Amino acid sequence: METLQTYRDQIDQIDQEMRKLFIQRMETVALIADWKSSHDIPVFDSSREEIIIKRNVDGFERPEYKEFYQEVLLSILKVSKDYQKVLVLRGII
Repeated sequence: METLQTYRDQIDQIDQEMRKLFIQRMETVALIADWKSSHDIPVFDSSREEIIIKRNVDGFERPEYKEFYQEVLLSILKVSKDYQKVLVLRGII
C-alpha cells in the first residue's frame, strides 16, 4: 500500500519535470518576443491562443480534467504574454 509520502514524492518529481519544461518554454517565449519585436508584431495573438487551447483541450484523455487543464493553459499563456511584454518594455530584446 502506498503512503502519503510516496504520493508526495511523486508530486515532487512531477513538479521538477514541470519546472524544467517551464524554463524551456520561457526561453522559447523570449525568442518569440525577440522575433515579434524585430518584425513589429504585437505580443498578443488571440487566434494563436484559441488554437493552442483548442488543440490541447479538445479530445482530452480525461474529460473530468479538461476544464482544469484549460485553466492551466490560460495561466501559462498569461505568464508567457506578461514575460514577452516585460522583455519588450525593458528593451531586453
